[in-house]
Amino acid sequence: MFLRKLTVIVLPLLLLLALIFLLPYVDRLNLGLFTEGVRGLILGIALAMLLPLSGASRHRAPFAGLLWIPTLLIAGVIVYQYLETQGTRVDVLHILATKDSSVIFLESLFMGYMGVTCLRTHK
Repeated sequence: MFLRKLTVIVLPLLLLLALIFLLPYVDRLNLGLFTEGVRGLILGIALAMLLPLSGASRHRAPFAGLLWIPTLLIAGVIVYQYLETQGTRVDVLHILATKDSSVIFLESLFMGYMGVTCLRTHK
């Protein structure tokens, strides 16, 4: 029982420590617009793995397998935003075009979280 409690306390802290060391290296990659996207994706994956790694949640959601649909939609939006920054313009989706890195960061964060949750809870 003590080892179980220790796992719940230590693993999230180790995950945080790994993120503290990993994220500065992502900034050095100079990916331009996608630097924030990669950071968001890494944080989303880390958030999705936080509870399963610590063993605090073993719940299976019956419809979580459907999270691949919004994950793919967000990935499409991010690809469209990249194409927009490269000069390719699709007039139908022009509302989605943004060059704000914080928006791409949040989209990538949600994409990473939903993707890992979908894979983890898939039956």
